[in-house]
Amino acid sequence: MRLLPNPERAWERAAHVEALDRAEIERRVGPVAGDVEVLSGGHANVNVRLDAERVLRVYRRDPAAAAKEASLLARGWRTFRVPAVLSAGEDFLVLEHVPHVPLEDTATCGAAVGRALAEIHAVGFDAAGFLGPDLAVAAPFGDCIGALRAYVDAVVDRLAPELRGALGGRVGAFLDENAGVLRDLASASVLLHGDFKASNLHGLPSGELLVLDWEFAYAGPSLMDIGQLLRWSPGPEFVAAFAAAYRRSAPLPDGFERWAAAFDLVNLVGLLDGVEPGTRRASDVVGRILQTTGHRAP
Repeated sequence: MRLLPNPERAWERAAHVEALDRAEIERRVGPVAGDVEVLSGGHANVNVRLDAERVLRVYRRDPAAAAKEASLLARGWRTFRVPAVLSAGEDFLVLEHVPHVPLEDTATCGAAVGRALAEIHAVGFDAAGFLGPDLAVAAPFGDCIGALRAYVDAVVDRLAPELRGALGGRVGAFLDENAGVLRDLASASVLLHGDFKASNLHGLPSGELLVLDWEFAYAGPSLMDIGQLLRWSPGPEFVAAFAAAYRRSAPLPDGFERWAAAFDLVNLVGLLDGVEPGTRRASDVVGRILQTTGHRAP
């Protein structure tokens, strides 16, 4: 069995991650019997398994994302599963725990992902931007490509000098050289999952696809999600089946893999924010960025 490629599973856990203590957990959900298990955590949120049926999801960076994610989970998706929201508070959700397995790198799974992403992207918006809890665009970007370019510059300016040197201004130069094509491809704004990658896509015993972690959802160009999905080069059968299923409901441009990788440069630069040089994460991300921009890793 070949799983979707995902080197992120082996990345070092960030030093800033702190588990919630029991008092913080019970302040939100009441008394919990037995042990609790931290599933993941970081700047954005921390997920804690409470028991066989519940996961507590606490939104550390943006408490308002809890209401947005709850709205997305309640939409009644047809082609894939999401966890049910069991209860909610100002900065947390209690979600149904859905037993699952990693997604396989097969045509069957590629087709399931294509159907799911086409359904997500069928939700359109008049402008790109950040969403409010009612799933309307609350903070429009104005010029989408300009906003993404400015974000890249801001993150690169914060990087450790060694990482800035490794990138050598190549991301900005690549985006500028291709700005006209990227602007054309970003002309339609759709609902983006915002973190549409292997670690958030899972299989169920029923054969259904499970899609987790919607807190980064926003409105923008569809190729942003597709770039995340294809980032670590799933097999050709997966990609072909994904594209065929997606195209039954939504358009894909010619050369979509190349342009999806170009849009994913924005996400990849974001993954370097606050990262120490020399880590596996830094090496993998810089290598992928240089591959996309047509350069060799140092």
